[in-house]
Amino acid sequence: MLSDRLTNLLSLLSQDDYQTAESLAEKLVLSAKTVRNLLKQLQDELSGNGAKIITKHGSGSMLEVYDLRKFNQLLTNHHSSIPSSPAERVQFLLELFLNNKDFVKKEDLSDMLCIGKKTLTNDLKKTEEILNQYHITFERKPYYGMRALGKEFNIRLCIAECIQKRRTRNSLLMDDQEKKDMALIEGCIIECFEDETYQISDIAMENLIIHMYIAMKRIQAGQHVLSLQTEEDKDVGGAEYRLAEKCASRIGEKFSIQFPKQEVAYLAVHLAGKKIAKGKNDDNGNIVINNQISELVRDMLEEVYQVFRIDFRNDLELIMSLGQHLVPLTVRIKYGMRMKNPILNEIKERFSLAFIMASQACVVIKQLLFKELDEDELGYIGLSFALALERQRTQIKKKTILLVCSSGVGSAMLLVFKLKETFKNYIKAVHTCDLRSVGKVDYSKFDYIFTTVPINVPVPIPVYEVNFFMNDEDIYAVRQLLQSKQESRIIHYYPENLFFSGVDLQHKEAVIQYMCEEIAKRRSVPADFYEAVIKRESLAKTSFGNRIAMPHPYKALTKDSFVCVCILKNDISWDDEQQVRVVFLISIQDTVSQDIKEFYKITSKLLLSEVCITELINNSTYACLKEILVRLENQQGGDLDERQQ
Repeated sequence: MLSDRLTNLLSLLSQDDYQTAESLAEKLVLSAKTVRNLLKQLQDELSGNGAKIITKHGSGSMLEVYDLRKFNQLLTNHHSSIPSSPAERVQFLLELFLNNKDFVKKEDLSDMLCIGKKTLTNDLKKTEEILNQYHITFERKPYYGMRALGKEFNIRLCIAECIQKRRTRNSLLMDDQEKKDMALIEGCIIECFEDETYQISDIAMENLIIHMYIAMKRIQAGQHVLSLQTEEDKDVGGAEYRLAEKCASRIGEKFSIQFPKQEVAYLAVHLAGKKIAKGKNDDNGNIVINNQISELVRDMLEEVYQVFRIDFRNDLELIMSLGQHLVPLTVRIKYGMRMKNPILNEIKERFSLAFIMASQACVVIKQLLFKELDEDELGYIGLSFALALERQRTQIKKKTILLVCSSGVGSAMLLVFKLKETFKNYIKAVHTCDLRSVGKVDYSKFDYIFTTVPINVPVPIPVYEVNFFMNDEDIYAVRQLLQSKQESRIIHYYPENLFFSGVDLQHKEAVIQYMCEEIAKRRSVPADFYEAVIKRESLAKTSFGNRIAMPHPYKALTKDSFVCVCILKNDISWDDEQQVRVVFLISIQDTVSQDIKEFYKITSKLLLSEVCITELINNSTYACLKEILVRLENQQGGDLDERQQ
């Protein structure tokens, strides 16, 4: 990447006349020696990119462009590859310091990023805050610059976090070769896992692939983990170490590198921190719940009982579930490893009581291990409590479908319980598998597949996609849809007297005020209803793309639920310059409603459908909105209806 200095120098070079280093130095306000060094650097950057610098003794230097297409591509790539936002610059700085053991000067960083000293100082402060979370510090040395210092294990954990962000954001630092290498590593690991019948969740698998890739690159760079684990260590069982050896051997063959013993142990630790419980009859690599873990579980359940007066102390399934989860969790705690929870928000929203119970129970872990768990880990433990609450509420009955789930045993089992409860008249048994095992299933034993993730391989039986947290109301809605009713069951949430079109307002505050005033004319709402909506706007954005916004009060305020729809005459800026044309102001009642889940499901489909929103904008009538809602409800049940013929 061309630095700011090299870009300025390139702009001064002529293709017609030679210029001396002294004349260039005068224009750049640099010394002639510095300019000569920059000319050498620029020559290296231009090599293979359609241009070169011709130097003539006594005359100076001149630019020669011999391939205009390549030269233009170099300039285009230069401008597009420079991080433009603070988040991108922090990501760039993190990866630069984590992967570079040499000192770096601030002026060089300013040139790389094309930013001033003040902006760089702010970015470095944010970078240092993230590094400190992993116990990595900046070493500053006068005249040399700065570099990152920390234990190799911690550096790798931080690099993994950077890579995961790149993979989710598809940022400017994403590399095609990196993708290819990870694909090869994934193939090697899956082969080894299949040989050993070892199980981890799909999410943990992705995390493991990233750490294996990092280990490989760090070994190639001569950076090794020292004195970590051996096969005799109590944290790593024989199954983990043997599997780590096999994975290291197979990956080493693919990439022609040798994994030292301590690196094999490094992989074994990650395996131990990601392992999930297997079936009751499995006799290889079982998770062993020792006395310390058992006592910890008992203390956690006692803590919950004392605070909530809900007694799980004799719930054997919960005791075993927590014990099996705590074994790898204690490994993650010991080594500072993180396990992202992709369904954390859903757990907190739909199982808030279970999440709060998990938070309270984990106070015991903090007291014993002096480590406060992050919300990702609390979410996983919350799933176990959600299952326990379900068992207390309902009698589980057996049924017959295959459930494909990518997030591990906890969420899969929770969905199993919901399916068993709601479809007790239709389902005989429920079996689970992960996405990698779909192609190996004997489908003669199943009638349907329920899946939380897209299945891209052909299967001989019908597939029905469901949410992680399919509950009574969700499946009840599907059952009702199978009756092929043509009337919307949620249209009462969208009253015709709260539908407005052609509204000519230019600012979101004016739009909200207008809608709240119109609502107050037609519904019973609190006097501070407008203020409650504006307060919610100050907490987080309510526009989500697709030319829609969904403002709402910061808490439930009304006795019934409703949606006020306002179609504007022109697009207006809402949040972060997001353009909005249709506004859905939603108010949810402060008491429980049986069909509110169906309302959320259909409404979310409407808001996220570009086709539906475009149709509504073009037509702008209440009849159009009603027809769209009916269509979405019928589509929701149509696929399953066809499978039951």
